[in-house]
Amino acid sequence: MVERAFISRVVRGCLVRFVVAIILLALSTASLSVGIAQRTVFDEPDTIVRTVEPGTQAPATIIAGSELMAFPGRQTLTVTGGVSARVPDASGTGFERVESSSVFVAYGRTVDVMAWLSPGRHTKISYDAVADTFQSLPRSGELYLPDPRGSDLWFQEFSAAESVTFSLAARDDVTVLIMTDGLLPAPPVISIAWPRATEAPWILALIVVGVLSMVAGFVTLALAWAGWQRSQRPKRRNTRRMKPPRRATRPAKQSVRPTSVKKHGRRAARLLALPLAGIVLIGAGGCASEAPVANEQSEESEPEVQAPYPAVTEQQFATIMSRIGAQIVAGDEELSVNTLGVRVADPTLSARRAAYVVARADAESAAISPIPASPIRLVVPQQTQTWPRSVFGIIQDEQDVESPSLGVVIRQENPRSPYLLTYAVVLNPQVQLPDLPSASIGAPKLSADSKLTAIAPSELLLHYADVVNNGADSPFAGEFALASDALYGQVGPDALALRQESFGDAVSVRWTTSVTDREIVAFSTADGGAIVLGTLQQTERVAPEQSGATVNSSIGIRALTSLSQSALGFDVDSHVQVLWYVPPVGSEEGIRVLGYTYSLIGAREVSNE
Repeated sequence: MVERAFISRVVRGCLVRFVVAIILLALSTASLSVGIAQRTVFDEPDTIVRTVEPGTQAPATIIAGSELMAFPGRQTLTVTGGVSARVPDASGTGFERVESSSVFVAYGRTVDVMAWLSPGRHTKISYDAVADTFQSLPRSGELYLPDPRGSDLWFQEFSAAESVTFSLAARDDVTVLIMTDGLLPAPPVISIAWPRATEAPWILALIVVGVLSMVAGFVTLALAWAGWQRSQRPKRRNTRRMKPPRRATRPAKQSVRPTSVKKHGRRAARLLALPLAGIVLIGAGGCASEAPVANEQSEESEPEVQAPYPAVTEQQFATIMSRIGAQIVAGDEELSVNTLGVRVADPTLSARRAAYVVARADAESAAISPIPASPIRLVVPQQTQTWPRSVFGIIQDEQDVESPSLGVVIRQENPRSPYLLTYAVVLNPQVQLPDLPSASIGAPKLSADSKLTAIAPSELLLHYADVVNNGADSPFAGEFALASDALYGQVGPDALALRQESFGDAVSVRWTTSVTDREIVAFSTADGGAIVLGTLQQTERVAPEQSGATVNSSIGIRALTSLSQSALGFDVDSHVQVLWYVPPVGSEEGIRVLGYTYSLIGAREVSNE
């Protein structure tokens, strides 16, 4: 009886395992089939593509960054050209039909793009979420636009003969500009693609659960088969005389059977719960992995309070300086002010003009100081959304200690004009610069009569010129750190006395320093002070004191006056571009000269009138 009961329990346990194995394998087959089918047969394309054909004759098409964010992910734009139109001929008296397949695409800040575009005719592309299509909205304006290539406002630009494809991660404050050349209509076909998120967590969960169920099913099947084999083996009979079971133990025997069945049931439940637990865990993991993304999107969607836009980014400044540097090299090679004037303005243009005259007269003796475009150490753009706008930067090669560091200022008059180099100041050796705002924030540009600093920028130039002329007798001498001022040592009263001593009694030397009408550029510093750039003019008169004596001219004066000597003497004009640091209000520190550039700009014979 005992042996028969034992065999019966074993058989029932094996049957339960077989049933559990079949259920697990069936679950595995269904889960794997659905998961694999979703990744293969029913898998969606990797990208979402929308194509728009504006169908207008406007010379420009724009797409705001908010429209490009209709779907999540980085955008890929493909613009295809191929247009024809009647445009004014070269003489300007008639029209001619022109065909072109060229494509130009650029993107920049929306404020800058719209300022450049205004008041030109253009087409605005907007996304209709209900219809899931892009629509063309024509805007009236001037029929023709200037050529957009090479504008300093673009973050990046692309040009090609037939089509342009590029990708970007658009922001709300960015706009894409699509054109041909400003005369012909904009390219007719625009395609926008976004990546599709194909890695659905539930598909991965199905595949993982299918694999786990398959493994559990085969393990359960192997255990059931092994148990069945053991139950079929011949059992050795027990020869000992067994005592009859007691009555009191009968209820115990009856209670064994349900207990064993419950154990098998619990074991089966555990086996069935294994894949279900996997589903729950993987699903929870999928939810956990998605939660941060949702949080990021919600955080990004919240409006951020931002300071006024900096005029340029660091990348834009590097691009602009490379263009300016290339134009300066071309102008220096040709000794042409016209070539130089494309990218350089006063006061640097005036200094370069005189240097070219001297170089043409004596190329061996006259050396033109180079103005490098890199490496860029620091950029301080003006915080503005209007024009004109300026940017201050420092060009310094930290590897070459012999090369001078330059403080430069570039200025843009209007959205369609290029940035021009105005100031190029040689910084003092081992100069200690004040704390300046980062390029991503920029700095407010101060007016010449600003009251936000300890001294207005325009008054600063007047006071410094008075100190240079009068030395310690000037009432403004205490405002400046003259003890460490190299410029004051070169142009102040002591320097004039030394120069007079070098000429002797036969020649008199006098000079005066005054303020020019060149633009004064001032930016706020991080500590509440300011950096100020201005131009002073020093006029030196060298004249003979004795009758019949003459004054010999230097190479520069000879080139500018065509005179090797004069009995009347010479008046020589020089410009001094100066960079000052004005400490914040309440500071006891004196105003410091951070650097200067001394340039000959003109010379003439003293008039005998």
